[in-house]
Amino acid sequence: MASRILRLFVGTILAILFVTVVVTCCTLAAPNNAAPTFGMVCLAFAIIAFLGGRFPTSIAVAAGALELAFILPGEGFAVSDPDHAMGLIAVIATGVMMAWYVGRRDTLSALQAAEVATSRQIAEWRGVAHSELSHRLSNDLSIMVSMASIKAREATSPEARDALADLSGRLIVLGRVYQRLDLRDLDSEDAVAARQFLFDLCDDLQLSTLSEGSISLRVDIDDALRLPIRTLSMLGLIANEMLTNVRKHAFPDGNGGEVLLYLHKHAFRTDCVEMIVTDNGAGFSSGPTNAQRRGRSLLSMLASQIDGSIAYARISGTTVATLQFALPASARGPAGAEQDTASRGGIAAERQGAEAHRHGVDPA
Repeated sequence: MASRILRLFVGTILAILFVTVVVTCCTLAAPNNAAPTFGMVCLAFAIIAFLGGRFPTSIAVAAGALELAFILPGEGFAVSDPDHAMGLIAVIATGVMMAWYVGRRDTLSALQAAEVATSRQIAEWRGVAHSELSHRLSNDLSIMVSMASIKAREATSPEARDALADLSGRLIVLGRVYQRLDLRDLDSEDAVAARQFLFDLCDDLQLSTLSEGSISLRVDIDDALRLPIRTLSMLGLIANEMLTNVRKHAFPDGNGGEVLLYLHKHAFRTDCVEMIVTDNGAGFSSGPTNAQRRGRSLLSMLASQIDGSIAYARISGTTVATLQFALPASARGPAGAEQDTASRGGIAAERQGAEAHRHGVDPA
């Protein structure tokens, strides 16, 4: 603070001296013509405003006005020559305008600097908060998985044991999806490449869920497809649930088979994305169990989170599960927002139609 006051004081003294030198030199060079003096004083004000700021400029304007009034014919500011009086007024007005301009410029610069500093503080706080949240979430998920596993071993009812085992597996997948997305530096609307995320997730599933038997998983994902984090996280959970259902119901005896996961934009609707999971397993079950009903309900709930619908079919010995959902406006560019409402309505209608044809039968 003291150094700033000192710099301001020195700058003001130098501004006064500079204006005095300009006025004196111009008066001596052209004693009978005040116009060059007026012009050079205005130029001096501009230089002081550019280098010194508002306060030195204001003091320099006051000092220059007094010096000009002193050297011009007349008594004080009552200049006898009308032309000289108009010139003096013009010089004072020019100086005041320059002082106002640099003051406004300095104020805006200070506000921008404060905004930048605040943004940096918010970014630092956000990074710390996300790191802490990530750490706590990982710990909480680990605790929940451990508790579910312990309760599953202690359960005497087969249904309770299976339900707890399913819960443990889904919590593990939730943690895997969270780690894959790495949310620390991204907002929920930031677009992320879908291909690498789902490829890595499918590799994990191939080594864990699909490792029993000789189940071959092929993945076909659009290289250019980018989706918001929220949509991609839901998509990862849906893909995991579909592939888990395939392992449980399509290949219940551990027999080998082929599974395909396909993710591309819809062939005819550019504002829609389509994910298809196919398998050549046992096909639809004629009498769905409670576990199968839970799987169907969970898939429907997850699909509704991204305004999607799921339909199932059995074609020439191949079971096909198709998820269609609207491509979020943030991933479609400027024109996406205009199409978003119509797309959501169309997929909602498809979802209602799919619900009407399910009749509680779970897919293979």
